[in-house]
Amino acid sequence: MPETAPFYSSTPPLAFFIWGPALVMVLFWLVGFWAGRLGVARFLENDWNGFTVADVEKLFAAYGEERRRIYRLRVLPADAAVGFTYAIVGAMLAAGLAMRGQPWWVAALCGGGWLFGGLCDVAENLFVARLLDKYPKVEPGDVAMASGFTRLKLVLFVAGVIGALAAAYLAFKPLAA
Repeated sequence: MPETAPFYSSTPPLAFFIWGPALVMVLFWLVGFWAGRLGVARFLENDWNGFTVADVEKLFAAYGEERRRIYRLRVLPADAAVGFTYAIVGAMLAAGLAMRGQPWWVAALCGGGWLFGGLCDVAENLFVARLLDKYPKVEPGDVAMASGFTRLKLVLFVAGVIGALAAAYLAFKPLAA
């Protein structure tokens, strides 16, 4: 009996190492653009230095009731979806490299930034949603958690971009015999 082709491939195709990261970057940009069009610039989620209770109170007061509602019900779920997407892409980059014979630690370095950065993005969104739900009462602990996850997410996202570039290089580079 002839050998049949497997129903699915055991490794992500080479094109994934280009199109997966491209999808992440396009979605990241699109959510930011869409939030700007809705009048809800994501100042908290892009603050490298973190933010304070005063920053949150000032921003939420400037947004007003309608823009806070839009931020909570439209922008945060879309941003969480992007976070899950780049976490999945990071995991697939790591798995794909490991399946292609790279050492596990190299694969983890290449995909780990986006994997853990995406999870931090989702956690950040949950804490920002909590801040929005409790507003006008702003709790310092919630602000500290949201701010910490924001800073960690930004660092890991940049590490993930570098890791995705390295993963593409390693995926297309033939393994040494």
